[in-house]
Amino acid sequence: MNKEEGLNDFLKGLRTGFSNAAAYPKDHPYFIKSVEAFKKTIQALFPLLSPVKIDISPESLLIDGKKLEKAMLYTELASFLHQRKIKSIEFKEGVLLDELASFFSSTSLPVKEIPKKGGLRNILGKANVRHIVVDELDYSALLGSEGEEIKDAWLYIFNEALSREDSEKIEELADNFGKIISKLKPGQIAEDKELQEGLNNFLTYLKENKKDKFNICSSQVFKSIAKYGTLPDKASTETVKALFKNCDTKDFAGLLWDEVLTDDNFDSLSLDFFSQISGGEPAQNDIAVSFLEKAKDNKEVFFNNPKAVKKTQHLLSIMEKEGVSNTYISEVYRNTLSSLLKDTSSKKSAIFDRKSLHENYLSVLLNMLAAEKARDALVIISERMTKELGAAVQERNFAYLKDVSETIRRKNQEDPRTADIFEGINKGIFKFVEGSIWDEPLARELEYFIDNMDKSYLGIGWYMDKIFNEGIFNPYALKLFFRLFPSSAPLFYENLSKKASEMDFLSGMIGALNLVNPAFAKEALKQIYYLSNLIIKAEVLKAMQRLKEFDREFILSVLDEADTSLKRESLRALAKDESLVKPALDKLFLIPSPWGKNNKVLLENIMLVQEAGLKQAKGYLEILGKRRFFWNAALRKKAREVIGEWNV
Repeated sequence: MNKEEGLNDFLKGLRTGFSNAAAYPKDHPYFIKSVEAFKKTIQALFPLLSPVKIDISPESLLIDGKKLEKAMLYTELASFLHQRKIKSIEFKEGVLLDELASFFSSTSLPVKEIPKKGGLRNILGKANVRHIVVDELDYSALLGSEGEEIKDAWLYIFNEALSREDSEKIEELADNFGKIISKLKPGQIAEDKELQEGLNNFLTYLKENKKDKFNICSSQVFKSIAKYGTLPDKASTETVKALFKNCDTKDFAGLLWDEVLTDDNFDSLSLDFFSQISGGEPAQNDIAVSFLEKAKDNKEVFFNNPKAVKKTQHLLSIMEKEGVSNTYISEVYRNTLSSLLKDTSSKKSAIFDRKSLHENYLSVLLNMLAAEKARDALVIISERMTKELGAAVQERNFAYLKDVSETIRRKNQEDPRTADIFEGINKGIFKFVEGSIWDEPLARELEYFIDNMDKSYLGIGWYMDKIFNEGIFNPYALKLFFRLFPSSAPLFYENLSKKASEMDFLSGMIGALNLVNPAFAKEALKQIYYLSNLIIKAEVLKAMQRLKEFDREFILSVLDEADTSLKRESLRALAKDESLVKPALDKLFLIPSPWGKNNKVLLENIMLVQEAGLKQAKGYLEILGKRRFFWNAALRKKAREVIGEWNV
């Protein structure tokens, strides 16, 4: 055997070890057998190459100075290891069987679990693995990445820095906090207890050690929760309030001042939320006094900011219209904002502001559009509005764009013959929407436009290039793509097949499809399943379990697969539908096994129903438990053992 053959066997053994570690527990015979086989393979390689070191990039491996890429074996391993943030692995002579078993089982943990346990190097260190050295990517680099691992990475780095009393690292986290927290999922802070605990500890540390950073980060937490358009429920709000337990009167006053002055998205809902977290009336009175003192010291800053003045006026008008009693907003804050405006001199109030004038002009055009019925006049108004729309688009003035879109929709319903008049306006709005749906996080205001679009102005090529060449997609983009191009599924699947070796891409696509129209998601997930390796196939089946409707026949057909991990995921989905349990059990146990030919499969299937707790299989097991002849001894024993457990 030469070195090239030895390396090829080594890499094949590595892939088999990872697959079996993902499919079976550490003490399962199949897993143990694959580890033993790998140990023989690497021992055969050591005389030719020692130590064996693999450097990992997202799409290739580097071993012994040779870059291995393009072949599926290399790209699968590279993607699998890169997902787990592994920079390199080094196997040294003398590696033990137990060390290899720990390595495979630890590396095959779910991606999100590894940072929670302190990273792979930490896990292997606790398992006393000395002959396998793992070098991980710098977790601080993750803070600039996208994806769900951002929370786990942040928590890991903060907890590690706190345990080491590394103030520089914590300051670095504080400096990047706004970027990190903006990537969390909507509502995650209100729902994730682990994240809440980490944020609490983080803010407490900053309050005690870095007060200036504390104020900035508290404000960023507030913005992150308030920006999603709905308040947390009562229970979640109480939990979230704990994040602001370190805020004193001046802190709250400063937070409110910054929101009024600088946050374009600060609205009545945000003020509702602020009212709830800032405490009862006694505390609010103190905050109000501190707020007005701050405003007095910074009066010119406020009065020279027409946008802040206008926003405050708008907030007060909403409260007067709805009545403070209908909201959580206290009378204290209403009076506070009123006092702020009363101090505005008529001269200061009338600041010449070109931008405000343009906004007023756009409002006049919109009112004219809504009121006008004559076609010739509508044509003129539409032409003017089309020319002026660029500013609203550039400023991402979603409220105005929505008003325009709704007005056009009403006009078209009143008289469908006017549709052609508004083509220019629609093109300007919806081209902007199509260009913005790829942003992360997606502006929540775009959902209205996504739901109401019925035509693409950028074309199918734009979507295909974004998704498959740039690798940018999210549930909203996919949802819009499938709706605007309903006959394009074959082209979509053709491009998907070209990505079959890119595990990161497929994994991201699976997550996004879960939130798309179930009919499209079902078919697309099936296509990914047919294209993929065992690891991705298992992810597909897990995703299908989360769909409201799944393809019953397809999920049942997975039970015909040889791989136990796939059958396990299929069974979990089928167990949710009582009508599918019997067909599933028929597939698992009505298998002919002359001379014990298929007893191995039947034993695996018994373990699957045992693991799933499917007591509906009892009748099938009773039959297997009575099979005669010596070659069925193991089968009888296992069937009776499971029935005994269930009876107890």
